[in-house]
Amino acid sequence: MAVSTEKKDLLDPHYLSRIKDLTLLAKVVVDGSIYGVHRSVRQGRGAEFFQYRPYERGEDLKSIDWKVFAKRDELVSKTFQEDTNFSIVLLLDGSASMGYSGTHSPCSKFRYAQMLAASFAYLAFRQGDKVGLVGGSESNPLFLPVSSGRGHFHRIISALSSTQPEGKDLPAQAWNKIQSSFPRRSLVVYLSDFLENENQLADRLRFAHSSFYECICLQILDDEECSLPEVDALRFVGMEGQGELSTSPKLIRRKVEENMQSHQELLKSICLAKSVEFQSLRTSDDLGLALHRFIGLRSRKK
Repeated sequence: MAVSTEKKDLLDPHYLSRIKDLTLLAKVVVDGSIYGVHRSVRQGRGAEFFQYRPYERGEDLKSIDWKVFAKRDELVSKTFQEDTNFSIVLLLDGSASMGYSGTHSPCSKFRYAQMLAASFAYLAFRQGDKVGLVGGSESNPLFLPVSSGRGHFHRIISALSSTQPEGKDLPAQAWNKIQSSFPRRSLVVYLSDFLENENQLADRLRFAHSSFYECICLQILDDEECSLPEVDALRFVGMEGQGELSTSPKLIRRKVEENMQSHQELLKSICLAKSVEFQSLRTSDDLGLALHRFIGLRSRKK
């Protein structure tokens, strides 16, 4: 069908990465990913009324307050207190390695993570969920505790827009602060390339043992990190100060691919042991893949 093709194109990172306004980008992703996405998410009907918000195309018509429409000729949706006691924590890796972008890539790994985080935050805002943003890097930490409302959503977007990947990963004391900040009944979305400090991942996911939390690790990689390009020579530069190395891809291609496969198997086993879901994405992948997974986890936790 022509409609499904159009939606797929709208979610192509080659197209999305050209949209500078993260709020607009998030709206395009959420609205383009699933028609009537709100029908898959519990609305809290029958709970205590919380507030009105503008109705947006694709929402369940049952959420509309028709009395308001009759009086003011305005479509508004009702949200309920039940929608506000659920929290989403976006854990974003802002270290220098996330700034990598291959020769033919639509965007850097960090830009891809930015787009996903903005989309998750926008969906949370539309559903009345609380959302927070933590992570960053040692030189540029991020810490916006979970909250709700339009003003907080715009603070999340502003923080995402102004953050650039730089420096080393967060120190241990920062990770302790992050984990202690997670409220109960949270969905934690960890966005990273997970190419460094995989031996510390189990400790960083220790919170996930509790039934109060749901967690998904979204690994974001560039195509050239998984399969080396067909060129005569390559120069590898450590983006976090590890030095440089020049070599021929023909000599190391097989070993690199085997090491990446082993690395991903290790990540999967760590996540499985912690009851955490894991998905590997490339910067060329349709953003709808991650959004569908996010919606499924959110609905299950809700």
